Amino acid sequence: MSKRILITLCCTVLIAGCASSPEKPDNSAERHESAETLFQPAQKAMERGDYTSAIKLYEDLETRYPYGPYAEQAQLNTAYSYYQRGDSEAAVAAAERFIKLHPANPHVDYAWYLKGIAYYQAIQGAEWNPKPAEKAFSALDTLAKRWPNSAYATDARLRMARIIDILGQSNLDICKFYYVRHAYIAAANRCSTVITRYQLSPAREEALYYLARSYQHLNLHQLAQTTTSVLAYNYPKSKYLSELGLSAKSG
Repeated sequence: MSKRILITLCCTVLIAGCASSPEKPDNSAERHESAETLFQPAQKAMERGDYTSAIKLYEDLETRYPYGPYAEQAQLNTAYSYYQRGDSEAAVAAAERFIKLHPANPHVDYAWYLKGIAYYQAIQGAEWNPKPAEKAFSALDTLAKRWPNSAYATDARLRMARIIDILGQSNLDICKFYYVRHAYIAAANRCSTVITRYQLSPAREEALYYLARSYQHLNLHQLAQTTTSVLAYNYPKSKYLSELGLSAKSG
């Protein structure tokens, strides 16, 4: 989802409904007007990409006016600003805080989306640490299942597919790491993880090959044969079949 769409949505989802809220007693109108006055410069700072200033202004607003639609919108925009600034950990914390404080909010799906893409942002450079990818998948999966018609659901599913590829390849790399060091039990366990947990990953084909080879080295010939048959059935043109004693189908 583009940056412009994200900004537009996150800046309007809560505020749009405030005009129809029932009038509150005392000085609620004055408080609302004061909160709006603080909200505008924060909004402008975020829109021009000055996320550090936006975060400070949103947090100041919430400190002075902790309740109401502007405070809630400030919480969401703070999470978004942290994400845009590249601070994944702070973005996740801000999104989680909104989810905890407002679980029934009609726009809590956006907070789940922010949580997911913040974790997704942390995947880069963490090839040997699957935690960010797993947490991103979990958050995006929650969004896609609870709010299948959400404006963010399609993008969430696309990212989930990419995460499956990442985790599948990561586990395959670990399998191969163990295999070349003759740690065949560990290699087989990792390859099994690829095959069972990340079935849609392109890494599955090669994982079946290394699983069969690991079984061969462990003298588990029946399991090796069964795995080879699974590889041949699912990937009849696989280049790995010849190395396992079978011929790939042509045509």
